[in-house]
Amino acid sequence: MPRMKTILLAALLLVACNEPSNTGLLGYVEADYIYAAPVSAGRIIEVVVKRGDSVAAGAKLFTLDATDETAKRDQAAAALEQAKAKLADLQTGDRPEELAVIQAQLDAAKASMTLSVPRVERRRTMVKTNIVGVEQVDEAEAALLADRGHIAEYTARLAAAKLPARADQIAAAEHAVNEAKSALAAAQWALDQRQVTAAAAGRIEDVYFRPGEEANAGAAVLQLLPPSNLKLRLYVPEPELGRYKIGQRLAIACDGCAAGQTATISFIATAAEFTPPVIYSRESRAKLVHLIEARPDDTALPWHPGQPIEANPVP
Repeated sequence: MPRMKTILLAALLLVACNEPSNTGLLGYVEADYIYAAPVSAGRIIEVVVKRGDSVAAGAKLFTLDATDETAKRDQAAAALEQAKAKLADLQTGDRPEELAVIQAQLDAAKASMTLSVPRVERRRTMVKTNIVGVEQVDEAEAALLADRGHIAEYTARLAAAKLPARADQIAAAEHAVNEAKSALAAAQWALDQRQVTAAAAGRIEDVYFRPGEEANAGAAVLQLLPPSNLKLRLYVPEPELGRYKIGQRLAIACDGCAAGQTATISFIATAAEFTPPVIYSRESRAKLVHLIEARPDDTALPWHPGQPIEANPVP
């Protein structure tokens, strides 16, 4: 009989040791970092933030050398001005100096005609008395016709010179102006990218480059953590999965944390997995669990990625 009591006591102790403790869901804080990187390679000339700084959205983070981009922007601006000048020239016709030359030629032709008309009349009278021959009359009449032709020519040239260029030439010049505007916008964008700003408000978690170093395109220069990118990774045993749903609030506890912290479940994995080794719990070890992600309700609290946490459903 004493031996039976000993066996029963040992069995009860074994069951008590294997019974999972009511510690809630175990997990840790994780973060989705933003990595600030240049769109093109270059030498870093300035880093205005340091590790641990809090920055606002749009704040300057670092600057790359922009000598080449500045020259290309200035070149594109000059090309635009040239295209605009050519378009304006086509729309306004010839220059005043060119119009003055044609006007002077027209005036000279009119002055010549004022002499040709009486000369013809005189020679027609003189041929009747045989003072001049018929050939001289013909010469005077030919000169009069030439003056009239010159007047007609210069009048037409003056009118044409005052007209703008043909419609197709003006259209081509307008396209050239639009193309130059696009080239200037692209050059200005490339210049603006030499100064990298914060995509969101947050804290600088790490800085990988220093002034004077070369950064490749797409290479992260620093690491930024917006508070909204914090999340809690929790693991629920498969038998208890039905207790949790998206939108449910959880009470969060951690070492050194203030009481009353909560989070809202934002994701529940459909596939099961084994408990990750970072969850140090004898009861959870080697069990099949489902991942749950929750977003802290108060992102202003000092959450730290990698920090172990415990969660329980809010009653």
